Amino acid sequence: MTLHKKTAQPASDELAELLKNNPDIFQQRPELLEFVTLADDRGTASLLERQVGTLKQRLQKFQSTQSELVEIARENEQISDSFSAIICQLIGFTNLSEFASDFPKALRSTFEIDEVVFKTSHAVALRPNENAGYDDALRRLSNNSAVCDNRWPSNIMSLFFDSSIKSAALIPMFTCEQGELIGILALGSNDPKRYTNELGTAHLNRLGLMAGICLARLLPASE
Repeated sequence: MTLHKKTAQPASDELAELLKNNPDIFQQRPELLEFVTLADDRGTASLLERQVGTLKQRLQKFQSTQSELVEIARENEQISDSFSAIICQLIGFTNLSEFASDFPKALRSTFEIDEVVFKTSHAVALRPNENAGYDDALRRLSNNSAVCDNRWPSNIMSLFFDSSIKSAALIPMFTCEQGELIGILALGSNDPKRYTNELGTAHLNRLGLMAGICLARLLPASE
């Protein structure tokens, strides 16, 4: 008696790979279409209908992604325009007093920031009670890049803000690219979700550099 070994059925992953590698299989073997069923909530759909439906879903996803990218581009354009306005204002400052009063005011109104404070290393050195908080802030900026967080230590928060501020961005101010750090610019928000550590810092670093270059120009030579 001859025993016929039962042929193993291909696994679904193997079958999927086979169909992917042979997209014209149903043209070569049209009789296989008789055994294909694609049921959905409307009943049995044809292969063509299912393909059209899949393509529509992909198109909708693509259009959604495209809309998101367009929105991001618009936001970046608005930010760029706002930065241009700030740069023009920085260029126009002629003395430190003007910078100290008008620069924070311009940032608050342009970017809708609740609090804007800056401290220079020279000024902090003259206030012993601020040294510890300032040194801790500098350690958080050890990578020479802005840092955003809603869980800053209390000594750093109290150095710059009052108790209403729930999140903040600390930005190093440099005299030029790879130059001397002359101070810290602090942006504070009453919203704990505005400045979190997931926020990108490219624009903030640019702001810190612009502010630092302007500040260095206005500070007395001894500072």
